[in-house]
Amino acid sequence: MIKIAQIYRAANGTQEAFELTFSAAELSVPEIQGPAVVRGNFLRVQEGIMMLIQEIKASQISSCSRCAKKLKIPLVFKPSEWLFYEEAPVEGDDENEHLKMDTHRLELDPLEPVRQDLILNLALSPHCKKPCQKYEEAKPGDEGVKALSGLKDIIK
Repeated sequence: MIKIAQIYRAANGTQEAFELTFSAAELSVPEIQGPAVVRGNFLRVQEGIMMLIQEIKASQISSCSRCAKKLKIPLVFKPSEWLFYEEAPVEGDDENEHLKMDTHRLELDPLEPVRQDLILNLALSPHCKKPCQKYEEAKPGDEGVKALSGLKDIIK
């Protein structure tokens, strides 16, 4: 939980930078190894507090989708924004994105938005570069991969 008393009492448009570190155990995303460092800003808006995530530094543990070699991949991240509401969201806002802040203790919990951002930015089919480079990707109009082109004559 993060204390937000200062920005909560500030005027709309006020920003406050943050840097948070979450352990792999806190995130409970099996593909993430080591801590995830999150940088961004909190922005005071009329509806509540907006969390603007600008950067996440984390590593994904996976296997090459071609040769099954173990890989440690730096996460490529797309910036995102999350709104923590003071009250119930206005009609038209997606209820699935409803994040409530504690207005009594003046705290909010950024763990769930960070966890979701990490999951959304995981590489779906990673592959190692050097050992698997000899297998070229098929291009539109190709009959297949060059490394396997001799098979078409055997099958006929």
